[in-house]
Formats: sequence, C-alpha cells, structure tokens
Amino acid sequence: MRQLLYVSNTSRDVADSVLDDILASSRKNNLKAGITGVLLYIDGGFMQVLEGERRAVTETYARICKDQRHWNMGVLLDGDASRAFGEWSMGFLRPSREADNDGMFALTRDAIGGKLQGDGPAVIMTLLLTFYRINSREQA
Repeated sequence: MRQLLYVSNTSRDVADSVLDDILASSRKNNLKAGITGVLLYIDGGFMQVLEGERRAVTETYARICKDQRHWNMGVLLDGDASRAFGEWSMGFLRPSREADNDGMFALTRDAIGGKLQGDGPAVIMTLLLTFYRINSREQA
C-alpha cells in the first residue's frame, strides 16, 4: 500500500462549482482505482493524501499533475503505509460554517483529527494540521 501526500496551488477565487467538479471527478476515478484519501482546500491551496496500490497512486498523481487547475505541485510524503482514510474514495475539507452530508465537513482541528483513523501515521496528522493552521491563519 502506497501513501502519497502532495500540495499544489490553484486560483484563490476558484468557484465552489469548480471544487465540486474536482471532488466528484476524484471520487469517481478513485473508486474505480481503489484509491482512498482526503483533499483539503484553503484559499488557493490544495493538500491531498492519496492511498492505494502503488500503480494506481502513481497514475492518479500523474493525472493530477496534468490538470491545469493545479500548479506548483510538490510531494511532501511518499512511501509505504497502511490506509489512514480507508472509508473514503475522497474525503474533502474546505472552510465552511456547516458540515455537508456528502463527505464534506467543516474545516477545524477537531474535524481533521476526527476523520483520520486512529492508527493513521502521526506525520500525516501533523502535516494536515500544519497546513490548516498556516492557511487558515489560526494562532497556535
């Protein structure tokens, strides 16, 4: 099982409909490929964890790299690990006041911690929380 965590940029004023399209496409493709993970979006920045069989993760990441809605791609973590987000074809976090019942939830420290499986790697949790803290301008 491979786990890859990357960051990328997109437009700061990306429309909700574009984010919804990305999420719908991700879920459809990931379900077919056996990929699970989570996608965070805050103010023009994406952070995504992809997990699955090595080849499927490689192909998925290559497809994302070609997507013109992403730029400044950077891999933060890439290696063998057990699934941390095994129940989701793609969980999605973005700042909102209300949780959505379609796999989206309010972006808070508690939401991030609550959605990560208990035996998930500590480094993933640390990176997700750091991304949240920096991009949401939360004070530690």
